[in-house]
Amino acid sequence: MNMMSRDFFHRDIQLFIDHRFDWDRYFSLRGGAADVAEEVETYRTILRTAGEVCEDIDGSARDHWHEEVRLEGAQVVVPPHIAAGYEKLRAAGLLCLTIGPAYGGYGLPALVNCAFIEMLSRADPSLMTIVGLQAGVAQDIEKYGSDELRRRYLPHFVSGELEGCMDLTEPQAGSDLGGILTRVTDENGRYFIDGGKIFITNGGAQVHLVLARDGATFEQSRGTTNGLSLVLCPVTLPDGRANGVRVSRVERKMGIHGSPTCVVEFEHAEAFLLGQRGGGFRAMLDLMNNARLGVSAQAIGIAEGAYRAAREYTAQRVQFGTPIIEQPLVKSMLTLMAINIQAARALLYRTCGLIDMTEALRRLLETDAVNGNRAALQAELEHNTQLIRFFTPLCKYYATEISNHVTRQGIQLHGGIGYMAETPSGHYHSDSIITTIYEGTSEIQASFALKEMGKGALFTALETTQAELETLRDRHPELVAEVCEGIRWITESAPALLGDPRYALLNA
Repeated sequence: MNMMSRDFFHRDIQLFIDHRFDWDRYFSLRGGAADVAEEVETYRTILRTAGEVCEDIDGSARDHWHEEVRLEGAQVVVPPHIAAGYEKLRAAGLLCLTIGPAYGGYGLPALVNCAFIEMLSRADPSLMTIVGLQAGVAQDIEKYGSDELRRRYLPHFVSGELEGCMDLTEPQAGSDLGGILTRVTDENGRYFIDGGKIFITNGGAQVHLVLARDGATFEQSRGTTNGLSLVLCPVTLPDGRANGVRVSRVERKMGIHGSPTCVVEFEHAEAFLLGQRGGGFRAMLDLMNNARLGVSAQAIGIAEGAYRAAREYTAQRVQFGTPIIEQPLVKSMLTLMAINIQAARALLYRTCGLIDMTEALRRLLETDAVNGNRAALQAELEHNTQLIRFFTPLCKYYATEISNHVTRQGIQLHGGIGYMAETPSGHYHSDSIITTIYEGTSEIQASFALKEMGKGALFTALETTQAELETLRDRHPELVAEVCEGIRWITESAPALLGDPRYALLNA
């Protein structure tokens, strides 16, 4: 394997860490850092370490791709290479990277965590689903949990002793969470769950975040997202007793074989409320939106692996006396693969950077440290929030669809050998397919983006891009002029789209 294939913290990722985010402003909003350059170098060191661990995981993941999760009694057993990879990440301190130092974490920005998730997904997308959900569940506990729940669970998430999963889907409630029938009842201030969930990623985890319908308003709220509460349901209760949580089935899948996908049953299982009673849908949206960005990073990581494998193979495969990478159509395919990956990465990393800056703004505005510019900061926060709401479904749609296309092209570039079961090119494609489905299908993401377009988000994004381009006009006049012409064309065409009755039906 050549160095290109082994380079995980590569220059395309480094570009966004080093040059495409305003770290000085970020740390200024957060109250300043003793040395911004030193802080950023710490992030780089973490990502370099992560890259080395991912490189170590990569070979084993490819060799054992076919190995599947098993259910032994009620115990979910992952393949040995998944357990070994998890242990390597745990030993390197690479779990729950965004959780704050108060609970043993690094408190890393979303941008840095995104880079880690992309690298891990390239190495082993199955392992990423376990680690990504663990971090997402921990984030929701950190944001919505009581002080007691945070102290009880978060240090053990960061240390890797506990894993988590989010339990949403039911047979009649897929994209439409208003169909949820799993019930949570309040019995003298204690909460208990009854019902079942399907397609639960990492369903064998020790901590479940469950979206369930409040028993007190069950009939009145059926068919809506009102009356849903988010609760934390541990497999083992704080006093050591087993809780009423059981995995009854592990699914077999086309790809990501090392990731458990489970049917989970709750029989009067005790749980603890996160956030407000009946406010679970809003709390779960945070976890879902973070998960959508995580899946976007997963898709890009898979596509990056497929692209590098295809490039390496075409450079080595000789036909008619010449490496096939020299063939014009092969060159064109590889170039388009790289461009699409870079475009998806640019959109995703931009979105994560906006999330970091917006969170810093939000925290600052909650303090008394703001002087006379509160209105300007509030306007910036609202501007960023509009872009995040628009970009998040776009990331999920574009990155995952591109991943499917790139991995399919990777098979094509391998020729006949790419169709053989033992060839990694097919594995990349099988792993990528699910990214367009879970955490909201591509079609759902498109509808979300269209709704935000109807609220003016497209024009906000175009105006923002135009303003940024003007700062580059002196250095790259021809390129800026070309992109600005594209923006002009979109701006002039958009009203016709938004006024089309078919758009109104899509947005209904």
